[in-house]
Amino acid sequence: MITEHQRNYSRKSYRNWHKNFFQKLVAKLLTKYKDGLAVDSHGIWEGGNITAEDGKEYVIRLFVHNNNPGGKANISTGTKVAVSGISQSTINKDGQQEVEVNGFIESDNAIPKEYWDCIRFRSSTSFHLDYVYGSAMIYNRGAIGTTDPISSADMPYKTEVELANQKITGKPLGDDIVLKTKANGELDGQLIGFDALDGNVPGCYQYSSYITIRVKAVFNNNFAVKATARLAGEKNWSECIDAKVGDKIEFQIEYTNTSSERQDGVAIKDILPANLRYIEGSTKIKNANYPNGKTISEGYLITDGLEIGSYNPDSNAYLMFTAEVVDDDLSEGLNTIENIVSGGIENVIIEDSVKINIQNNKGYDTIITVHVVLIAICFCVFIIMLLLKIFRRSQKQES
Repeated sequence: MITEHQRNYSRKSYRNWHKNFFQKLVAKLLTKYKDGLAVDSHGIWEGGNITAEDGKEYVIRLFVHNNNPGGKANISTGTKVAVSGISQSTINKDGQQEVEVNGFIESDNAIPKEYWDCIRFRSSTSFHLDYVYGSAMIYNRGAIGTTDPISSADMPYKTEVELANQKITGKPLGDDIVLKTKANGELDGQLIGFDALDGNVPGCYQYSSYITIRVKAVFNNNFAVKATARLAGEKNWSECIDAKVGDKIEFQIEYTNTSSERQDGVAIKDILPANLRYIEGSTKIKNANYPNGKTISEGYLITDGLEIGSYNPDSNAYLMFTAEVVDDDLSEGLNTIENIVSGGIENVIIEDSVKINIQNNKGYDTIITVHVVLIAICFCVFIIMLLLKIFRRSQKQES
């Protein structure tokens, strides 16, 4: 994608054109992590308008290309990148909540000296974007450092002989890309480069770079709902636990009024999945009215949902109940199920969940049992044969 202000300059003569930059800004939802890095590179990069989801992290990617075909003979100097606009949403002309994130490229000797593009995160709910500190990376043929698969297959230039055997690697950038400002308060940005962060970017595609940062969308809800679990008898609550068939699991749901106003008609519902069986009469509520807890004999929390009353600012409530792990349709081996909790006030609903890893070794246990029985039978036969042999030998000696 080339923005309009870029197209105007792309029609200039070759003498000026060779100093221009191309740029595009796109984003992708990050779906999986390992050791702090994205390991799931599947999905679609999107430009323009992005639908923000609460609590989700997004990779924002900036493509930097000095389109001078002269390579190292025509280097852009003092090249910087900056990303701005990571902030609180405002209402746009369509009545939606929106955060516009802008990416900038600046160079001392490019014409013009600055290029920019933007993407817009949108939602019907007020939200803000948080920058994930330490997430800024640069990817090109000359960068050194750890390989991160976010952009490792995205470089468009793959035919240059001298680069054919080189891998695209990632090098960390500083947080100056979103933080560093000039004396006048304007965003200054971060120096980039091909084989060093010295601001020097040679011309043509083989010297192109991808810049990525991560941001997290956080909805500005007036209340919060948090779900945790633990095995019965244990002390610590967790968002993910391991269990086996027959185990009893205690679930805890916390509601908190994070607004400055009283909230009425708070309702909570737990959507218990298959292979978890609710234990009747185990629901208990704790709040300011019942600091020591009150048992709720009916199972409305699991069936229709439970209205838990009204709450002043900064007040909260806990709901606890117990379920047993059963084998309704478990597969052999590891099964991961999710217990989803929803909290609602009027038309606003917030969900959270707990993951349960269930190791089902039923088939394996059956095989072990059969083997043990067979071994026991063989041992018994061996003992009987040995006793018979001893008996016959003793009879021969008597005769």
